[in-house]
Formats: sequence, structure tokens, C-alpha cells
Amino acid sequence: MNCFFHKKTAGLLAFALVFFLMAALVPAHARAIDDPETTSKSVLIMDLDADRVLYSRNDTERRAPASLTKIMTVYLACEAYDNGVVGLEDIVTVGSDVYFDIASDGATLDLQPGEQLTFEQLLYCALVASSNESCNVLAEHLSGSVSAFVERMNARARELGCTDTNFMNTHGMPAEGHYTTAHDLALIAKAALKLSLFKRVAATSSYTVPATNMSDARQLTNSNGLIDPQSYYFYEYASGIKTGYTDAAGYCLIATAANDGRQLLSVVLGGESFIAEDGRTLTTNYTDTRNLLNWGFHNFSYQEILSTLRLVTEMEVELGLGTSTVILRPEKSIEALLPNDSDLSKVVVTPTYFQDGPLTAPVEQGTVLGEISVSFDGVDYGKVNLIANTTVELDRTAYMLREVRETLSNKYVRLGITVILVFLILYAAFIVYYNIRRRSKRRAAANLAKERIRRYRDGEGADVRETTIGKSFEEIEAAHRRRQEDEARPRR
Repeated sequence: MNCFFHKKTAGLLAFALVFFLMAALVPAHARAIDDPETTSKSVLIMDLDADRVLYSRNDTERRAPASLTKIMTVYLACEAYDNGVVGLEDIVTVGSDVYFDIASDGATLDLQPGEQLTFEQLLYCALVASSNESCNVLAEHLSGSVSAFVERMNARARELGCTDTNFMNTHGMPAEGHYTTAHDLALIAKAALKLSLFKRVAATSSYTVPATNMSDARQLTNSNGLIDPQSYYFYEYASGIKTGYTDAAGYCLIATAANDGRQLLSVVLGGESFIAEDGRTLTTNYTDTRNLLNWGFHNFSYQEILSTLRLVTEMEVELGLGTSTVILRPEKSIEALLPNDSDLSKVVVTPTYFQDGPLTAPVEQGTVLGEISVSFDGVDYGKVNLIANTTVELDRTAYMLREVRETLSNKYVRLGITVILVFLILYAAFIVYYNIRRRSKRRAAANLAKERIRRYRDGEGADVRETTIGKSFEEIEAAHRRRQEDEARPRR
């Protein structure tokens, strides 16, 4: 019994050992990335440069945004500055409606009607100190009234593509019909971060408002513990943006962080408080945000999905010197932000060629001959040109032969050549005939001259008055005819 038990145990251990060895040999890209650990009601993490959401959960669920509302308020104020509507040093006087629609327990800096601050100071009061009344002061200064400014907030939200957002106030205090989503807040924050003034204010951990006409200097401290080096929640890569809390909204936080050349944006809504193992009371808006940011940095990276060294295809080249083909390659590489476990063998490349048939030399290196589109996991990552990898010189001998063949293939050229050949043949025949007849006449004249000389020497032609020496054939012939005629006449 013990022997059987030991054998069975040994077999299980051997199986386990083989299993773990096989697991260790599995390529890293074959292991799936686990979702980040979060407990808040709505979360989202996106890469700002790639403009891609890396992970989200309940991101389209409508929720109260609390003080995250102030992101839209300060965004519109910074935009007014960028457009030259207001200046940072413009003096703004606090109006009588400064506490419009603000509950007694809302965050304030105790601004008083008639108090004067600069436009820039109010931006820091609203975003760094999360002062509710500062948002109303900005709204009145920019739009004439708080209600008119809220209309602008909703209009801009629609322009940014926010389909589940409706603002009822400038600061985020609970109100019927005041809601948004993690998805829509990401759109608003992404737009706001394009303004350098907004980025500067959102990244400020502390700010001092100088004494005003009605108050001593105010020391502002950002409620965002991620950017406060003294905070338990400090995150070395963080650079903003805003916290928020109400009983209805829970603990909320929109954060940005930059690391290794990448910028991430996280949105956490509906967080809760909990007691940590060390007895400390923590909130999930911070713990979830840290988990999201770390997860985004550690599990995603930019990877080359199309290299300029990739030889895509060969195209046939006519009249090439020493070669009949040219290799095509991408003009530029394409990088994409992908999970680290991505199987790049599944990247789909689709080439398109600008010419259906073969090319004709010369082909210069770098000539654009087509384009190639790249996609992965159903996402299109764009197109780049396909160019000739090398230069193909023209074979001039082959070029001349082709030109001759093409010329001779023309029916009108063939007809003209035929006519010329016929003419040349007829002309040659005429020349031959003419030369034969001329040689015949010359032989006859020579024979006649020889006969005349013989007769002269024999005395038969002593009475001849003419000699053939120095005479032409025609003259000799004419003289011969005259002599025949004289001999034929009857003598008297």
C-alpha cells in the first residue's frame, strides 16, 4: 500500500514538474494581460498621445461629477484667455450672485461681493483650492450671468462629443439633472489639456493669492494628493488634474501622468473610503487611479508594426540593366501602442500598387510606386507609401531594340518601307538593264572600229576620209552607215 502511494505521489510530482516547465516556456505574448484592480463605480484609462482608451468599466454610466465640473468651467475661462477675450491681469470684481446655487457646506474661500482679484488668481482659486464661488465669479465675468455661462458649458460639451452630459451649475454641487460620464469627462479633460494655461494651473500643488482690497493673503493647497510630495497618495509621475467629492458622487478624481515619453489620463467616479491594513483610512479614487496608471504604463508600449526594412514585394521591370525586378519597401515605419502581449504576427498589411502592369526602366530609388495600409486587431493604423528600394538603370541596347520592334509593328511604317523597297528594286533593275545595253553597244563599237582599221590597213578602205581614232561610238556608227549608203549607190 505504501509502495503504491509513493508511486502515485511521484507520478503527480513528475506531472506537476512537466506542467510548470511547459508554462515557463510559453512565450510572454501568449499570456493575457489581466484587467487592472479597481473597485470604484466607473473607471477609464487612456493614452493621450495615442488617443486610445486602454481600459474602461461602466464609462458610459451617468453619474454626478462633483467638483470635476470645475474642469469645464476653468477650461472655458482659459480658452477665453487664449482667444484674447480676457487678460491674466484683468481685475475682476466679485458680484452679488457670488454664492448662487452653493450650499453652505460647499468649498469656498469666503470671497465677498465687491472684492477684487485678477483673472489669473481666480483660475487658481477655482481649480487648485476648488472654490465654488470662484467659479461663479468667472462665469459672471465671462458671460454676464451664471446661467448664461452654464449654457456655454453644455454647448461646448456637445461640441466635444459628450452625449451623456448635462451641467446645471459651474461648480458641481448636487443638483437635479447635473450628470456626466467617465467617457465624457475624458473628452472634456483631453480638450482642456491642449491649453498650456490650463495645464499649468492644474499641475500647481500650492499657490498664494496676495492680499486683496477686502482680505489678507490666501494660501491655496491643491486637494489632489497625487501631486503633493507631502501626501500619502503622492505619485511621482502625476501632473494634475482635479479631485471631487459629494455624498451623491462619491470620491472622484481625474489624473494625468507622464512616464517614459507617454502621457496617460485616468478617470475615476464613485469611489469609496476603506480602512487599510495599517489602520489608515484611504479612498478608492486614489488607489484605483494609481492602479490604473501603473497598469497602463507597465502593460502597454509602442511597438513597430511596420518596418522600413520590410521588403513587401517585387515588381517586374522592363528594360532593366542587369535585373528584371525592383523590390518595394515602406517609406516610413509605423508604431502603435499595443499590449505587451500582442502577437505581431497577426498584423495585417494590405499593399496597393499605382501601376497594374510591369514598370519600365529607369526606376529611381525612392520612387513612390504604391501604398500599404496596416491594421491590427481590427484597428486601422494608417497608410504609408511604398517606394523602390534600389535604382534600376535603363538597358539602352534593349531599349533601342524595343523601339525598332515597336516602329516596325506600325502598319503605316510597314507600308512605307514596302513602297521604298519596291522602288529600290525597280531602280536597281533599270540600272542593270541600262548597264547591260551600254556594255553591248560599246562592244559593238569596238568591233566596228577594229574592222575598220583592218580594212584600212588592207587597202579596202583607202578612200575613207574619216578615221575612227578619237571618235565616239555614235560617231563611228554614223560614219559606218554613211559608208554603207555610199557603197549602195549605183556608180555612173
